[in-house]
Amino acid sequence: MYLFLGILFLILLLGMAAVIVVTTVRAKSSSGELITKKNLFFFAPTFLLLYLLYITASVFNGETIDFFYCFSLIGTTLDVVKFGAEESLLLPVCEAYPIFYADFVIAYLVGVVTVVLSVASFFSRRISNFISVKTLLRKNCDIVIGDSPDAVAYIKNTKNSLLLGTNVSGRRYADLLKEGVPVLKTPLEAKRISRMLKNRGYNFIVFRDGNHAYTNIIETFMQVYGKGKGAKIHFEANQQEMKILKEKFIPKADGNPDVYMTGFSKYELLARRFAVDYPITKYIPRSFYNPNFTLKDDAQINIVFIGFGKVNYQLFRMCAMQFQFAAEKDGKLCSKPVKYYIYDNNKTALHNEFFSRILYEFEEDFADCDFPKPEKICDLEIREEDVNSIEAKKQFKALVHKNSFTYFIVSLENDLEDASYAQTVKRLLRSDDNYRIFVRAKNNNGEKLNEETDRVIYFGKEKDLCTHENIVNDDLTELAQRINLLYNKISNPPEWLKELRETKDLSADGQRRILSENIGNAQSKEYMLSVWAKLPYIEQASNLYHAMNLPFKLNLLGFDMLKQNGENESGVIEAQFNEVYKNSGRENGYQDYSFFFGTEPGNVLAYIEHSRWNALYILYDYRQMKKADMKVEEKEGERSMSHKNTQLKQHACLTTYYGLNDLIAYKYEALYPAETFKEAVKENNAHLQELSKIYAYDYMDLDRLYGEITAMGYLLKPKQN
Repeated sequence: MYLFLGILFLILLLGMAAVIVVTTVRAKSSSGELITKKNLFFFAPTFLLLYLLYITASVFNGETIDFFYCFSLIGTTLDVVKFGAEESLLLPVCEAYPIFYADFVIAYLVGVVTVVLSVASFFSRRISNFISVKTLLRKNCDIVIGDSPDAVAYIKNTKNSLLLGTNVSGRRYADLLKEGVPVLKTPLEAKRISRMLKNRGYNFIVFRDGNHAYTNIIETFMQVYGKGKGAKIHFEANQQEMKILKEKFIPKADGNPDVYMTGFSKYELLARRFAVDYPITKYIPRSFYNPNFTLKDDAQINIVFIGFGKVNYQLFRMCAMQFQFAAEKDGKLCSKPVKYYIYDNNKTALHNEFFSRILYEFEEDFADCDFPKPEKICDLEIREEDVNSIEAKKQFKALVHKNSFTYFIVSLENDLEDASYAQTVKRLLRSDDNYRIFVRAKNNNGEKLNEETDRVIYFGKEKDLCTHENIVNDDLTELAQRINLLYNKISNPPEWLKELRETKDLSADGQRRILSENIGNAQSKEYMLSVWAKLPYIEQASNLYHAMNLPFKLNLLGFDMLKQNGENESGVIEAQFNEVYKNSGRENGYQDYSFFFGTEPGNVLAYIEHSRWNALYILYDYRQMKKADMKVEEKEGERSMSHKNTQLKQHACLTTYYGLNDLIAYKYEALYPAETFKEAVKENNAHLQELSKIYAYDYMDLDRLYGEITAMGYLLKPKQN
């Protein structure tokens, strides 16, 4: 009988062990958790089997089995929790029937495992979170400050990240762990945070919906890292808010910041991506252009915003700065502004600082100029109108004809309404008309919405907004930082950068190789960020928007700019590019001053670039500098005259393209009073060549266009219309 019981117990125990293993493996594969509260269910049957084994051993030993004895065996059985065993009780039956050795060994092993799993199930998520947080902190992870929907979305989209839960309740802490969000739970106090953050390579992300006072965060982290340690904090804030934060909390913020801060707006990031992915020159028919890439006289470019909420507000600002065109009249270049139509029946949405700046403040600020006032940024028509009205639809249809190209950008209340309205607009128009309809679609389900030939294009996926690649490692900002590293004035650059900048015969591929090899190094990347951080904020913006405008210019010339995927992938060679980008001025280093007033493709691109630059500075509230504020200074025998003041937001270059000639003439005669500008133009004059860099800088930048793009890891392909 005892032998039979021993075999029966062995079978039951092995079955129990198998069930525990299978259940644990399934839990790991389905939920990702090795330890769950389901493990508690194994404790009772395991305890019962061990108790029955003790009863069997007691009967074999001839013990009197009554209520009190059975009750006392419960305590003996529970000793498994303390990893204890009653040796004197077990040895006789084991020696008589060795199979009981196996029974008791397996019973104890299963019991111990069950106890450990049962206890651990109460603390498993906390233990797992503790290990995850420690591991992440050793890897210079992204740290999101404050619990909020955007913070959780960012962490779920970014593997190497955790949440700094500064005021998370116990219940919320448990919920976050259940969602798989690593949480470092600590108050926003410098001493507490300092003990946990050992390195200086973290990126701190602060979302607006986290409801933290940004000033408190800056002050706290300046204490954590101390002067010059370079903590990297990324705030959800617009450019103006960031300027105020830096000026108020970091002395000489534009020169030597103690904390490296950047601002991001989810909707601005979306707008940047839109300007790069869908520049209007990508779709305008080639028949709209003259051979030098000016727009024909009867060609009109329209952009219609249907709804004017947060998305279209940022898209308007971006398009107004980026989409500038030139025309030709009487042998001279002139501005060809885009016509913007804004439709919304919400009156408050139609009153904002950009409309005020364009329609009112521009005329006020440039009413009394010493140099010609700049051309207007765009034509703007604002209509407080229901987009479902018959009148609105008639207007939409009237905008689309053979001599116009029109963008319709739809952003109303939700994805379904946007998509439905886009189809309504499409029904009004013929399939071969000159238009594109862009629809804001959060697209959280990830459907493939766009077809290659579809005139309705969906953009702005919500899940793409809160990511490391979009906020911390934004490729457009890094492109601007690399351009700044290559071409802006830098004192005492490292040897590799000196080689890159000073080797005249270095090919574009050679530039790309040296740059990529060194920026991949953490120390070099840190250097690139430090150089970037020293730029005034407006110059950071200027570099960034210059980088963003590359696809616009290249599409205008008939090229697509594509990221290089493989070493053997090839595109348009530089000689082919130069057949399109014609610029005779660079042949003699822009010594012939009259070149700047030609109408070659190079002149057209420079004219457009100046218009784009004007739009940026005007929307950043800059004014034209007065002659009275431009003072001649002499230092070590050299005379100079600054024509900009960043602190007062003044710049004399805020004039027309041809107005720059007046600025150069004024500076020439102020710096060299014994000479006349009129005579200097007739001869090869070194002084004039130096001052004419006001013109030449844009041209030299355009001359680098092909090499710049190749050095950044891109290639050019002929554009497919």
